[in-house]
Amino acid sequence: MHGQKGRHPDDLYATAYCLSIEFISANTVPVRTHPPSSTHWCPPSLGKLKLNVDGACSTSVWKRGLGAVVRNVHGDLMRAISAPITGCFSAKVTELLAIREGLQFAWETGYVSLVVETNAKNAINDIVSGIEAFGVAGGIINDIHMLSRNFDSLSFVFAPRLCNTVADRLAKFALGSVSIDVWLEEGPPWLNVFLQADVDSLELS
Repeated sequence: MHGQKGRHPDDLYATAYCLSIEFISANTVPVRTHPPSSTHWCPPSLGKLKLNVDGACSTSVWKRGLGAVVRNVHGDLMRAISAPITGCFSAKVTELLAIREGLQFAWETGYVSLVVETNAKNAINDIVSGIEAFGVAGGIINDIHMLSRNFDSLSFVFAPRLCNTVADRLAKFALGSVSIDVWLEEGPPWLNVFLQADVDSLELS
């Protein structure tokens, strides 16, 4: 109303932060996992897409690789990204960066209902817990919380590395690249091998 003071920006940020935590927690209780015996990628439920993400560390101190791939219930490639970054980041921070990159990538594409899958359980726990982190990791987690508000449905799932092969290959490919690579619906031959292997495993299961 006229003459009434607006809310302080810090209050607005805190409210948005809490809402994002509630949204993520409501969709991810607790961190879900594949069955212990699972050795292959599993599709999302009907009506959703699955975003697999991974980070890779190079023997070079100053280079890391981020990989993200979006697939539908049939295992068809929707989009994939391989992004090299410069920086001396820990393995955990690198995984968080991969999650943020994947969410940003998916949101800009217009996807609104996602299952985010990674083999970085600690990263998921930190995102879902809502416990405020500090330093570089804290800033990335805050970014992830803010990005989460752009989705109608978003959940986080832990899966063994064997179930995250495509994202792993994308992240490792980035280590040998100098630019960001993006693929739409059709991947390069070296990636198609791993995509097809996941599809074949679905048909056998």
